[in-house]
Amino acid sequence: MDKIILTLTTIPSRLKSSYPDDINSCLSSLLEQSYPDYEIHFNIPLILKTTGVPYIIPESLIKDERLKIFRTEDWGAGTKIIPTINRISNPETIIIVVDDDIVYHKELINEHIKNRIKWPECPVGYDGMRPRDSFFSDSRNYYFSGTHKNARVDILQHYKSVSYLRRFFDDDFFPFVKEYFSWNDDLLFAAYFSMKKRDRIVTFYDDDIEYQDHDEWLIHVGHTFPIIRNTQHDSKEGCNILRENKIDDNGLKLYKFVDNGYTK
Repeated sequence: MDKIILTLTTIPSRLKSSYPDDINSCLSSLLEQSYPDYEIHFNIPLILKTTGVPYIIPESLIKDERLKIFRTEDWGAGTKIIPTINRISNPETIIIVVDDDIVYHKELINEHIKNRIKWPECPVGYDGMRPRDSFFSDSRNYYFSGTHKNARVDILQHYKSVSYLRRFFDDDFFPFVKEYFSWNDDLLFAAYFSMKKRDRIVTFYDDDIEYQDHDEWLIHVGHTFPIIRNTQHDSKEGCNILRENKIDDNGLKLYKFVDNGYTK
């Protein structure tokens, strides 16, 4: 098997974070994977196009030979994967997309290898929207994650990780993303694979708790695999979910995700 690639990007303020549990916590979790043979492709533009703010890589950023920093064009949220697809030539390379503000489970890569064997022709993740296979009569029939069921979905969400093979992206991919550059990355990839008639799958982790009712699921879904916890960063940084500030016993700010009325 070719070396597996984990890929992500960030925004300037997260690189210069003053929080103790910052982007280095995310990167450390990616460097502590149980699977041995992989690289992390960290795509960092020179300037954030929307604001003109430069990306300055701090000395404090964790260093490891497996962590490869690439200075790239700013593709918006798609910077987490688009430059990586462009630089990889082996069609069978597994590419796993992650976000920069999450501490991930050490079995993330191993589980995606299983997913690639089980669904060799499909992108696979752990969170999706609008499942095509109906199991519930509540909001789980729109926000599909942590349900102990597999389903085809319209939209995979990258924050809980998604795995692809390089060959899923044909020659028409780059013209497509240039045309629809302004779209959210989850929507952009959903539209592309819908056009290609390639199913998108949400699956689950066997060791996650199976919640017995909707209310229990609402409370815990944001902590299901592969999320261990969220890192600390400013409340309005780079994503469209609100955060509620909390203070832990040491006086440090924590963040609890609130999205569409439920707590993750």
